[in-house]
Amino acid sequence: MRGYAAFAVAIFLLFYAGPKGHTAPDEAISASEFMERFTSMLDSMPAPPAISEPEVIDLEEDDPETYIFINNAKSRPPEPVYLGGDGRLALNRQNSGEQIISYYRNKDGTYNQDEINKINRIMRCSLTGKETPVSIKLIEILDAIEDRFGKREIILLSGYRTPKLNKWVPGAARRSLHMLGWAADIRVQGYSPAKVAAYARKIHAGGVGYYPDAAFTHLDAGRPRHWLVRRPSNTQATGTP
Repeated sequence: MRGYAAFAVAIFLLFYAGPKGHTAPDEAISASEFMERFTSMLDSMPAPPAISEPEVIDLEEDDPETYIFINNAKSRPPEPVYLGGDGRLALNRQNSGEQIISYYRNKDGTYNQDEINKINRIMRCSLTGKETPVSIKLIEILDAIEDRFGKREIILLSGYRTPKLNKWVPGAARRSLHMLGWAADIRVQGYSPAKVAAYARKIHAGGVGYYPDAAFTHLDAGRPRHWLVRRPSNTQATGTP
């Protein structure tokens, strides 16, 4: 009760005492009237935003530091870049066979959100089905890759991952850009991952990972950098880094 009384007094001073250097109003106020006003004030406060059950489960099961990383990163998304792509992107999702063609960029250089939503959908988390906005910079990188290799089919192995899925992927980085919707693991029909990685490094627009044993290329919208990873054969079946 002492703690509650101290809290009530603090609220009273905050709302009914004058600014520094001024005295409180002369009006006398009883304890019951104060509590009535205080209760009325609480009732008028807006309700907190609703949180869905899956979000609660994620918050309970995953590392809170991961959410700090995601929230901080998403507050500073990568700027879109123009890399010569024609504004059309075709993707084939390996695990479901879904295919899309998205005309994501308009002729005036603006972006078509309805078409981008098609990309968000096909790049959804394969474990939970959750979608997230995919980085426009990543879309432009994929478009440049597609055009460079004669519009050959881009096979999507891994796009957005929830933190839960990222934990299950062998060797996945704890701060993977897949959790932001900023990364994709791909193959280009008819071309080796080495050639795809070499061209991606040449355009110097983001991260490039070459995984020869699993036969795919990782592309992301982070800072330009590159790496090569070899893995034992028992991890190749996942198709994701």
